[in-house]
Amino acid sequence: MASNTILLLEDDQPLREYYSLNLEANNYEVIQAENSEQIIELIEKHQPALIITDLVMPDHDGLEGIFKLIGKYQIPVMVISAYPEFIQLSKPVVAATYLKPLSAEEFIRAVANLLAPPTASNTVR
Repeated sequence: MASNTILLLEDDQPLREYYSLNLEANNYEVIQAENSEQIIELIEKHQPALIITDLVMPDHDGLEGIFKLIGKYQIPVMVISAYPEFIQLSKPVVAATYLKPLSAEEFIRAVANLLAPPTASNTVR
């Protein structure tokens, strides 16, 4: 698993580009996907350290997809959605949830926190 590779699943093309540019400017490798069609193939090929996904997309139920991903892969999932009710539903199973829109600084800080190596202060004993 590459520690700086992120799979970004977002159907809104300008928003996907915005997130990608910010991630790349902070030395992350970004694999973009606009739909969930090839998500399993992309995960297996690139072995991302983090999956960032929108929940409401035309081709899939984001919550159902997250449950499948978490059940099959040990990759943290960060959810970004404009719908607070979906965020609440996903909180128990994902690594982090954020309400759109996020500033570039908040977005990068969230990603960095999720990908930070475990330390004595953030490791459960």
